[in-house]
Amino acid sequence: MKSHFLNISEKYKAFTWSPARTGSTHFTDILNRLGFQSAYFEGPKLISTQKTVRHNHSCFFFENHLDYKFITSMRNPYSMIISQIGGAAMEFNEKTNQEIRIRIENLMQVPFPEYCCQCFHTRQPDYVVRLENLYEDWIKIPFVAEHILNVSGELKQLTNMKLNWGVNTSEPNYWKKFYNQPLADLVYYNHPESFDLFGYDRDSWKP
Repeated sequence: MKSHFLNISEKYKAFTWSPARTGSTHFTDILNRLGFQSAYFEGPKLISTQKTVRHNHSCFFFENHLDYKFITSMRNPYSMIISQIGGAAMEFNEKTNQEIRIRIENLMQVPFPEYCCQCFHTRQPDYVVRLENLYEDWIKIPFVAEHILNVSGELKQLTNMKLNWGVNTSEPNYWKKFYNQPLADLVYYNHPESFDLFGYDRDSWKP
């Protein structure tokens, strides 16, 4: 039976997903400050909890998950894909642009795993914390807005920090340089739920 970890709060009756390259390091740090715990599951059954959160990219639903609010981190799929294939560390030129195209095409050919972090047909999140809109999305969650972390102003400061964004952080939209219409279409048609559910514009890849 497959085992997993999720971050969960019994106090706030909430659990989280943190897909790779959606600001999960930042997301996990905030969860820790909010008092979330790491929960160990075997299949859908909760086995035990730890006192602090655990950075992970597990995405699955457990027994009685409907009794909990569902929170996920997210990122513009165009930007997320470039980060996943290492584009944040690559200069933009003809050679790297060709390499980016090959990597994207290869990535899109890989089937979604059984526990898919981009699949929301079973259940849609109650709250989403988008990398591009961190503070505004966090305070849409009632228990976060009321928490001392926010009331003290610390949450605002934390969300202004950039963690693990890569070498191109001085140019936040660097990833747009790597796209053309065919590559953008490839990403869009492989991640339609992420665009539709979380308000990302299909044309947001354009400069």
